Amino acid sequence: LNKIKNNTESPSKIKSPPKPRSPSPVKPFDTEAFRLARKLAQEVADCPPDCIMVRVKDLQKCPKALLPPELDKAGLEDYISDTEFRRTLGMSRAEFDTYSEWKQQEIKKELGLF
Repeated sequence: LNKIKNNTESPSKIKSPPKPRSPSPVKPFDTEAFRLARKLAQEVADCPPDCIMVRVKDLQKCPKALLPPELDKAGLEDYISDTEFRRTLGMSRAEFDTYSEWKQQEIKKELGLF
């Protein structure tokens, strides 16, 4: 300020305090979700479509937008082993198939598979 008062430095060279930043609309980067998505993509890449098996907890944790494109997001229950299917849903595939489509979707939503 003394230099400005003495006219030795122009006022335009004085730095103003930084403006406060507005919160970002973008969600924070979830490294765990991306790590899981990459792991799923590697597992699925080497398998023919009819023998892809994925763990239920991986399907539940991974955001649907990050699932590998090889997986049909509307039929994630098809990629679970029969044993895990029975343990998770509490019924066999045949029993599950007897339910109406809306009931199947409700069950899948409750389990995080939809």
